[in-house]
Amino acid sequence: MRLLVDSDFLIALTKEDDTNHITATTKAERYQLASIFVTPFVIPEAATVLSYRVSHEAAKRFLKGVRSSGLIVLPHDEVITHDTDEFFLVQRRKGTSWVDCCNVTTVRAYQLDGILSFDAFYRKVSLKVF
Repeated sequence: MRLLVDSDFLIALTKEDDTNHITATTKAERYQLASIFVTPFVIPEAATVLSYRVSHEAAKRFLKGVRSSGLIVLPHDEVITHDTDEFFLVQRRKGTSWVDCCNVTTVRAYQLDGILSFDAFYRKVSLKVF
């Protein structure tokens, strides 16, 4: 199985008081043999959120740990940037995340099986969520 991981999943794994922490931990165990991919934007986004919501020290620990975790960072090229911009531009909801749109176009471009996330956006755009 080949899955992309979203920042909300990484945050839930790291932040023990996150409402999705137990579910994220269970899913991480379930998919431990899967190939887990990430875009170049998700790790910094998760580190930033952790710095705001937990502490900067927690964000630094997360960053050091995740960089050595075996996540496969997928290359981001001009085609994916273009496709992400086009996908973002057709969205109509306030608060749409460009990074989420990038995750969608990355899953499609690399023909991944789906995404590890708790964000309802992905189901709305017909991405398989694990």
